[in-house]
Parts: sequence; C-alpha cells; structure tokens
Amino acid sequence: MANPPPLKIRRNQLDSFIKDDFEAIRQFELLFSTTVSLNEQIKEMGNYVYGLVGNTTGSTIPKGSVVGFAGAASDAILVSPYLADGSLPSLYIFGVMPEDLPDSGQRGRCVTWGFVSGIDTSAFNVGDILYASPLVAGALTNVKPTAPDNVIPVAACLVSDASDGVIFVRPTIEQMQYYGIFSKTTDQSPALIDTEYLLTFDTVETSNGIAIGTPTSRIVVPESGFYQLDATVQLSSNNTSAKNIWVWFKKNGTSIPNSARIVTSRLNNGFVPMALSETVSLGSGEYIEVAFASNNTGVTVDTVAATAFAPGAPAVVLSVTQIQQ
Repeated sequence: MANPPPLKIRRNQLDSFIKDDFEAIRQFELLFSTTVSLNEQIKEMGNYVYGLVGNTTGSTIPKGSVVGFAGAASDAILVSPYLADGSLPSLYIFGVMPEDLPDSGQRGRCVTWGFVSGIDTSAFNVGDILYASPLVAGALTNVKPTAPDNVIPVAACLVSDASDGVIFVRPTIEQMQYYGIFSKTTDQSPALIDTEYLLTFDTVETSNGIAIGTPTSRIVVPESGFYQLDATVQLSSNNTSAKNIWVWFKKNGTSIPNSARIVTSRLNNGFVPMALSETVSLGSGEYIEVAFASNNTGVTVDTVAATAFAPGAPAVVLSVTQIQQ
C-alpha cells in the first residue's frame, strides 16, 4: 500500500481545524507524512485507543478528567466525571479526557489506552501509579484508596509538571466485590418450642452494596456471586435444665440444607456463643436470613451492653462477603 500524498499545510495551520493538543496534531501529521513509512505510522498511531464520547452533565468536563459510563447515545457513550467512593460500580470506569468536552451536543475523544499530555501532574512523582479519586469527581490520586471506595488504577505519571504533565492511561478494572457486616442489638426469645423464628438486624457495622432488607430479617445482595456467610449468635438461659438450640441459614425463604448447628445449654444466667459458616451462590437481589429454634422457651438470643472494661456484645453478628463473581 502506498503512502498517502503529502499534505500542503503547515503545522501551525492545523490550529484552524484541529484542537491544539499534541495527540491530535501528531496523529494528523503521521497520517499525511511522506517521511515516515506506513508501517511506522500505524505503529505510532496504535499508541492510542480512543472512545467516542458525549457529555450531558450540564457543564464542561475538563481535560485530564477521569470519566465513567453515564449513559448512551446512538453515536457515542455518554460520560461524566467518575467518583470512586463506592457509589458506582468499578466497571463503569472508561478513561481520561485528552481535551475539554463541553455539554454542547458535540462528541469528543476519551483515551482508554495511551498518552494524555498537557495536564497538571505537579502533585505526583514520575512513576506514580494514579487511581481514580474517591474524594473529587474526575480527579486522579497517587494515594491508593481502600474499601469501601473503588480501587481502580487508571494511569502512571510520566512527566510531573504543573502545565505540561504527561500520563499514560491504562485502566485496570477488577470487578467490585460486595460485603457487609450486620448486627442485632436487641434480645429475642422463642414464644413456642420447636418453632422457627427469624432473627432480625438493626445495625449496619460496615457495608459495600449489601443491605438490610424488608423485613429486617433479610440481608440482600446487589449482584450475583458466590458468598461466604459467617454468623455468631450469643445465647443465654434462665434455668439449669438442658435446652437444645438450633441456628441455621435460609436463602430466599428456604432453609439451606445441612446449615444448622445445635448447642445444648444447662447454664442459669450464663452465656453460650455459637458460630456457623456457610458458602452459597446468590443472584442479584436475593437474600439471606438466620433462623433459630429451641425445645425450651427459657432461652434468649441475648445482647449484653458495654461495660467500663469491655465493648458491647451484640446478640447476633452476621458477615456476608462475596468471594467470587
């Protein structure tokens, strides 16, 4: 294939119809070069991967902004400045803007792999790995976020400068894994023997996506996956007779086979901790519950208040962790 014919235009004339940034002008020059072979042109132009994007945020998205998926049009992906505070899935990350993109209906380019130059990188050192910021939408940070924020390596700093900084963009996206720890801080006793009762939850200790549902016995997951369930249940009794207590997991209202654990208590005004663990596959919007029963009504799933020397002991603590997508 022959090289394209030479373009009879000077570099400074490109400003009349190409935005004055290095990447656009360089690729235009490569395309019409007669001194660079076609293979070399293709090789250098391959240093950039762009996506065609639109902006409907109501304001200009500045050059150098980290953006994520915000919708779609017939001819472009709609983007907005990405905030990595855990409120959006990590999969929504898209790239970095190499130029300002006004909310004017026009389309622009977003670098998903390659160089972005002419931006302020003075806060970073050469070689720093840059992450999507959990504090400022669209910003980069060289401080690695921690959960529940999104941890998304976006770029590396190549040149540190207040106006002529250069980064290399290569978002590394790991699918977000969801988790939650929930507790019950009120007592609950069986009214009847040998009868199932669902334990309810009233406190979110920490959570990323997983939530207490309605009714509050339900712990609901936002996405499908393989989940680890770990529960501790604190029991007390009010007499010395032998009392058996069963505790087990339920999925979508149905008992999970072989998930029950049983303890026998003869304590009078004493406490017995009980732990159970299970793994289960859940779909988006499905839920987990913890049930208990006893052959004696003289038992309580019991919360103990904090003392001067020890923190409080919730009646139930349930941890739900996604371990596989």
